[in-house]
Formats: sequence, C-alpha cells, structure tokens
Amino acid sequence: MRRSGNVVTGFIRSRPLQRAARESESVRELAQQWFAGELITDAVFLAEKLRRQGLSLSFHHLPRAGEELGTVVQLSSLLRALGHGAAGVELSVKPSTLGLRDSAALARENLSELCATADGHGAYVTLEMQRPEEYAATLALFRTVRAEHRELGVTIPVNMKRAETDCVNLAREEARVRLCVGSYPAPRAIAIHGEHNKSRALVRCLRILMKSDAHPMLASHDPRVVTIAQDLAQRNDKGRDDFEFQMLLGVRSLEQRRLVDIGLTARTYIPFGPGWYEYLATRVAARPRTLLSYARAVLDKR
Repeated sequence: MRRSGNVVTGFIRSRPLQRAARESESVRELAQQWFAGELITDAVFLAEKLRRQGLSLSFHHLPRAGEELGTVVQLSSLLRALGHGAAGVELSVKPSTLGLRDSAALARENLSELCATADGHGAYVTLEMQRPEEYAATLALFRTVRAEHRELGVTIPVNMKRAETDCVNLAREEARVRLCVGSYPAPRAIAIHGEHNKSRALVRCLRILMKSDAHPMLASHDPRVVTIAQDLAQRNDKGRDDFEFQMLLGVRSLEQRRLVDIGLTARTYIPFGPGWYEYLATRVAARPRTLLSYARAVLDKR
C-alpha cells in the first residue's frame, strides 16, 4: 500500500501536472474536501460551520515552499480573526515551520511566541513530529518551551520503538499527548513495521496515557482503535472523559459527529493556506481510489 501511495504521490507532483492542476478550478474544488481554503477568512468560515456541529477544532497552516517561517504569523492572525471563538482551539505546528532545521534557538523563540499568543486567547498549541532523525530534537524543543507554557502538547508517532518509553515519561509529566501511527518512513532498527504491529503499539501507548493524568489525544481513523479507546476510558478507575479523538477534515465526518453526539470530544484537523496542492497530493496518495476524481478534475477546463 505504501509503495502504491508513493507512486501516486510522485505522479501528481510531476511538474507538468502540477502546473495544470494549480490552474484548475475543478482541482481546487476537489482539494477543498480536505482543506479550508487559502485564506484566514476561509478557515474562520469553516470553523463557524463545524462548531455548530459540536466539533472541536485544530488548525494547521499550509505555507508555500520557502515561506515556512511565516506560519507563526499566520496562526497568530487566525486566532485574532476567530475572536472569542479562539478559546479551546488547537494550533498544530510542524517543527520545520518553526525553523528547527536551521536553529534550535530560533525554533524555541518562534514556538514560545506562538504559545504566548495562544495562551492569551485560551487556545492550545500542539507540536507535530516529522523526520525520525528530528525526533529527539523535537522532544527537547517541546520540553524546553513547556517549562513556560504548560498547555503545549506534543505528537508521538507510535511506529517509533521508543514511543512507549516516551509515553511513560510524558504521562508522569501530565502532558498533552497526541498519538498517531506515524507517516514518516524510518529504519527497522528504530521503527515498528507492519500495520497490525503499529496498531497494537498505538493501543499500548494509549493505555499508558489513559491510566495517567496526561491528556490523551488519539489521532486515528481506525474504527477498531476508536472502539478500544472508548472501552479503555470506561474501564478506567476515574471513568475518564477528558481525552479526545482527532480526525482529518473530510475523513469519517459522520463518525466525528457521532462521537460528539454520545458526549465525547472530537477535534477536526483543518489545514488552510496557499500550500494546498502539496497537501492534496498526500490525501490522494492516502486514498488512491480518488485518483480518478483527480484526473477528471485536471481535465475539466473550467
């Protein structure tokens, strides 16, 4: 499946196809299944719609190539545009858009600035994980900034063999922890391979967090894992409901609303920004059956 996804991604990222697609209104319409739009006003409009459905919100900025460091400004501007609606919103940010690949000090400065803005609006920031070789540096960045901003969260990809140990430590720290399967390839020496093995690792890490005073955030669309999470919460001595499900915009939308209807927290991950085409490539690769819809959209001359 991963090989198929890589082939699809390579195909739709070919330069001639990209040029045609970026100029196509139909491709943009297809992409808007999975992203809010290019502008902050687009994100605010969608936020109002989803909030009326009872959903919690997580925003992620999609910058143009070479403009990654503008993400902090864009997310801060989004909070101001949301006004009172910014309370409880999550901002999801990649270390690369904070400048971590250039300078740990720059990344700390940018992340601290974003956290301070979020604190002032009653919002949250969650740090994402990217390349395996940046894992330790990202955790170090998280802990340094969290010393001043206690609501800062971090993402743990459970395909990393060290994830369970990290979850034990983060549970002791009562941190906000987002668990995901992990999408960045990693060597067998440090990573778990095979979908079944990764799902089992996800459940093990979730169990660790559910037994602690941490705030678990389960980023999974797997129906089996979602059911297991509900069961773990019910079996917990505290009968806890202070955890949340996180799912992508445009993926299992009915399930997200169902979780809200039964009294649980479901947070929708909402990308926005001018770098939408690269995000579209990842979504089509994740669901190859949408490739035909993509091809039709490219050929549509509207």
